[in-house]
Amino acid sequence: MKSYSQMKVYPINWETSKKSISKDWIVRYIFTDKNGAEYSTSFKGMNHIKDHADRVNETKRLILEEQFILEKGYNPKTKEYDNDSGLDLVNPSTLFLTACNACIAGKDCVDTTRTDMENSMKHITKYATKLRLHTKKLKDITKGDVKQILIYMKKDKHSNYRINKTKSHLSACFTFFTELDIFQINFVRGISKLPHESAKKEIIRTDDDWNKFHSIQHMNYNAYMFLYIFLYSGSRFEEMIKIKKEDVELEKSIFWIHLLKGGKHTRAMRPINLNTFKFWKAIYERAQPGQYLFSYNQMPSDEPVKVKSIYDLCTKYLKAAGLNITGYGLKYSYLNLVAKIYGITKAKELAGHTSERTTKIYAVDHEEHLVEQNKNIDICI
Repeated sequence: MKSYSQMKVYPINWETSKKSISKDWIVRYIFTDKNGAEYSTSFKGMNHIKDHADRVNETKRLILEEQFILEKGYNPKTKEYDNDSGLDLVNPSTLFLTACNACIAGKDCVDTTRTDMENSMKHITKYATKLRLHTKKLKDITKGDVKQILIYMKKDKHSNYRINKTKSHLSACFTFFTELDIFQINFVRGISKLPHESAKKEIIRTDDDWNKFHSIQHMNYNAYMFLYIFLYSGSRFEEMIKIKKEDVELEKSIFWIHLLKGGKHTRAMRPINLNTFKFWKAIYERAQPGQYLFSYNQMPSDEPVKVKSIYDLCTKYLKAAGLNITGYGLKYSYLNLVAKIYGITKAKELAGHTSERTTKIYAVDHEEHLVEQNKNIDICI
């Protein structure tokens, strides 16, 4: 059973001695979690006030606020809200941060998306607490409240990219709240994005760099086969690690991936590029029915590998080969070549994008290629 002891303020003469204003005040108490474990807990938040009477009043207010959130299930050790019922039910009276955490916990998404949203929640929690929004019921949250969170992030010099990401994740939460009829509209969508220019993505362009990439086969042939297949796949790491033997049709030179976008599961077909067929065939023939093709040591196994290990693998061998790119830089390098030779529409199709606008972000030399083509338009007037 969760509980907390009496909250004591130090120095002990904080209420009566005006001289105590020269010292830092702190509130201490013992928190007992639902498993019976006790934790010494403390908080401040009043020491910026230099008037004694005002500091006393603020301290009393902070104590009441702390007691309020503790009664609502706040765990000061984990910095999260516990739900003893085991159900993450969200209703108009649910506290704002509790509702956001419940939305993210129940969201159907890939692990990397969930991790990204959880990172945003750290910022949301920090600034919502500064603004006293953590004690506010969900139904009372306004568009202005959300905007204030983003303004505070800007004041603390967070990048426009991070602020826009946080806004996007808040918008996803409020879409969920709207579906629950807690709000009539998702007002977060009405908050303008901040201007942001993405850093140009590093890709492979020269023959020398492609030779460096091919040198990986002498370091770890299994890793090289996977990276080569991934280069042409038009897929994400999260999708590649879930491919089973039954998802591959060698006779048709196709494979199937399981997409999860916008909360929807779909099965999508991808081509096996003729340059990668021998690698697909080699791995396919080693796999037993039901096995994941790209698992431990990039070989078939009964259990899927963690996506983080794939990121780490790519970083390790690309760096060892002398290439300053990420694993996804391989994918962008291929899309860039396809866009140059076959056009942006074909690159969009291979990447599985829904719009050419998205593909142009990754086909980084597309505009330059267009300018080069336009130089050779031969119309003599």
